[in-house]
Amino acid sequence: MTADQKKELVTKTWLALGRGDIEAAFANMDHNVSWLVPGNMTTSGVKKGKDEILKFMSGVGAVFPEGMKIEIRRTYCDGDTVIVELTNRGKVSNGKQYENEYCFVFELENGKVRRIREYVDTQKFADTVTN
Repeated sequence: MTADQKKELVTKTWLALGRGDIEAAFANMDHNVSWLVPGNMTTSGVKKGKDEILKFMSGVGAVFPEGMKIEIRRTYCDGDTVIVELTNRGKVSNGKQYENEYCFVFELENGKVRRIREYVDTQKFADTVTN
């Protein structure tokens, strides 16, 4: 795959997750995909495999019942690593408006997403979602 094809694969995968199209997103993920969410929140930790990621995404869907608006600002590719900078916006189930900057690092293997690492202001997330 070319760098542009890798960036497109990751972008399509993320946008599919954002709109709740799990089937389309999972089509681009390795069966043993892992997703690291940093911090010490209840959502933090490593999600391993599609079943754990599906459970995690279901929880996100409950927090953002109207979905999230994703604005991808930049994508970078180096070898099999794609980095995406984006802004997520949405209305939280508690009525607050959420906006936060994210950086995701996607590692690809054999044309599929194998590992995801998420970097975000977890305090901002906690302040908006839990307070």
